[in-house]
Amino acid sequence: MLFETRCAGCDAPGLAICRTCRFALVGPPPEAQAHGVIAAVPFTGRAREVVLSLRNRKRRQIARHLGGLLANRLVEAEVHSDLDVVTWTPTGSRWRRQPGFDQAELIARTVGRQLGVPTRRLLARPGPVTALKGKRRSEHLGGPEFAAKPGLSGCNVVVVDDVVATGATLLAASDALEQQGAHHVTLAAVASTSAALGAKVLSFRRAPRAVAA
Repeated sequence: MLFETRCAGCDAPGLAICRTCRFALVGPPPEAQAHGVIAAVPFTGRAREVVLSLRNRKRRQIARHLGGLLANRLVEAEVHSDLDVVTWTPTGSRWRRQPGFDQAELIARTVGRQLGVPTRRLLARPGPVTALKGKRRSEHLGGPEFAAKPGLSGCNVVVVDDVVATGATLLAASDALEQQGAHHVTLAAVASTSAALGAKVLSFRRAPRAVAA
């Protein structure tokens, strides 16, 4: 039985991303937002369909193209020359088991290869914790929770995700990396939702840093 390759953006038979959809993915980057995440494309139209195809339909072959778009965007933003390492925001274990891969990792590894920067797994999600009463756990933390590997003193890191809305996930990742000594953390995502859509979700607030006596 032969399986026909269809475009991730428009479902036309042929290439994994057809020529029309490739052109649709090339355009002005999204407007800058308060979270400061550098994004390659708006999360609308063909770009949205392509990203969701990677996330929901296991179309891992398109991760290379999306990673290339993000690498080009980082070069345009002039943040690539002094990077030491590329990493990603890991998905939860339940989601990772379903598609069999982490889409953010695939994108990050392409970004690292194209920028000539090592790609390392620096972040992990802690295991399940006891449910908090009254409010959802995410409301207490202001975003997801990450633990970063030690030994990042002085490192310039870019942390990658596939889609950014409020920026809560990437900002939480940045905090974890900075707590382990990262000098500067660049936040990057393939696609960004509109500011209006992101504003509908409770925005992330960084907890104040403890100051040593």
